[in-house]
Amino acid sequence: MNRQHQAPWECIYRKEEKSDCKPGKRPKSDQKYFEILCLCLLQAGLNWGSIRKHWKKYKEGFYRFDIYRLSRMRANVLLKGPHVIKNNRKVEAVIHNAKEFQKIRREFGSFFHFLKTLNPLRREELFKLLLKRFIHIGAYTVKYYLHSVGYWK
Repeated sequence: MNRQHQAPWECIYRKEEKSDCKPGKRPKSDQKYFEILCLCLLQAGLNWGSIRKHWKKYKEGFYRFDIYRLSRMRANVLLKGPHVIKNNRKVEAVIHNAKEFQKIRREFGSFFHFLKTLNPLRREELFKLLLKRFIHIGAYTVKYYLHSVGYWK
């Protein structure tokens, strides 16, 4: 299987093996970049099949991953919703990361322009920068995210 994928769960990229999976398609909006980041964050450590199966409900519970709205939410309010993963740390991370997306958009105009500024960085520097800005993600999640949004070859 050597094709570009539409969503991270279509990816066959594995840290344990060399994969022929081509990078995902570059999202057309900051909203989609953010949704894919949230997907990578929410499925980390959980059953990906279950996340995929319930993704439409999670999108509803997280207000379709509206960056502006989530950046102004409180975790205890979101956790009361019926279609939200009941993991306080992951919900707090979604909110924090929405705030970071807002900052990035103010600094760079868009998330895509932010990523373009990262091109000259070495892999380790890139990981450190993203791990510093976004919470509740690890090095593998960063690598998987960048691959999913077409940044990582």
